[in-house]
Amino acid sequence: MRIALVGAYGAGKTTLISAATARVGLPAAHGTPMRDPVGSRRPTSLEEATEPELVQLVVRRHAERLLAEAAYPKGFLSDGSLLHEWIYATVRLAVGLHPGAGQDVRDVVAGVGDGDPYRTVLDHLGREFLHRALTSYDVFVHLPVEFPLHDGTPPVAEHFRALSDRLLLDTLHAAGAPVRTVSGPLDDRLAALVALTGA
Repeated sequence: MRIALVGAYGAGKTTLISAATARVGLPAAHGTPMRDPVGSRRPTSLEEATEPELVQLVVRRHAERLLAEAAYPKGFLSDGSLLHEWIYATVRLAVGLHPGAGQDVRDVVAGVGDGDPYRTVLDHLGREFLHRALTSYDVFVHLPVEFPLHDGTPPVAEHFRALSDRLLLDTLHAAGAPVRTVSGPLDDRLAALVALTGA
């Protein structure tokens, strides 16, 4: 099976994949960290990336994920999906890393094509990425935001995570993608994933 584990930043994707690979007999496919645009004059954290650097990173990480998944033609667990970075960048450009609590996913999708070239480019990239994702995975396993971030200073606000998760699910459901949600503590999530794969 080709399984994409999806969810917002800090939802537990990497933790679940680390616990699951031996149990389900599928290798893990990872991208590299989304930082340091090629050609930047100085090392740049993701939070500091400019709009063009953010688009550059989205395209680079998408290509890296394609190569990582292609290395396992018999099946894999993908830490995220081909939509992962596009979701992050779309929300980031629309509402910032620390959106107000009153903002919802309509604020993310509104205004595309209203003069912001970066949001327009991301919108078009998103269409291509979605098309490719729908043919790349047998199922999307969604991990909801159930636990707070444990970082000392979270790089993104909790509301950013909620908006990202909503955009992800809305996009997948609108496309008719097969989505299974697994929730609860790690043992429950692992048991649900093992059952899904029939391992």
